Amino acid sequence: PAEDALARRFVLASTSYFALDVAHIFASLVSGRAPHQWRGRLAHHAIQFVANAPALARDAPRVAAVVRRYLLLAYIAEASTVVLRLRSLAKAGGIGGEGLQRALGKALLVSFVLTRLIGFPLQTLNIWRAEHALPRGLWRLHLAFAGAGILLSSGWFAMLLRKGGAQQKR
Repeated sequence: PAEDALARRFVLASTSYFALDVAHIFASLVSGRAPHQWRGRLAHHAIQFVANAPALARDAPRVAAVVRRYLLLAYIAEASTVVLRLRSLAKAGGIGGEGLQRALGKALLVSFVLTRLIGFPLQTLNIWRAEHALPRGLWRLHLAFAGAGILLSSGWFAMLLRKGGAQQKR
């Protein structure tokens, strides 16, 4: 129970971050500024809100606990975001030069493949296996959103490949 309470707090904190980013995006758009990759971020946050909501539900604690089990494993995908941020910070700060950028670019692609392109389908399998423990509609919805997450990650990966290829041609 204590570990599950920590898991619930983790999901709540993550959901709060996504809500704050949505508010930031909308405030920026209203003020005439379009934040970097705002459309993709909104799509990602919509998927996360739908995925996270049942994990936070207090009226169905058994269902919420089952959802948290596979949801927390899916959060491993955020490891690729750490590499992406390191790459952006190094570039913005002019740290390490072209060699570091190339190395971080390769690390980003590898982390994306492992945590998202391989990891998300594995977590979709965990959702599939949770069929008996979830209401049918929720199970179908999470499978559909897992598919959307796989498509979104595949699109982002294709974009990273294009950008990486463009940087190497210079």
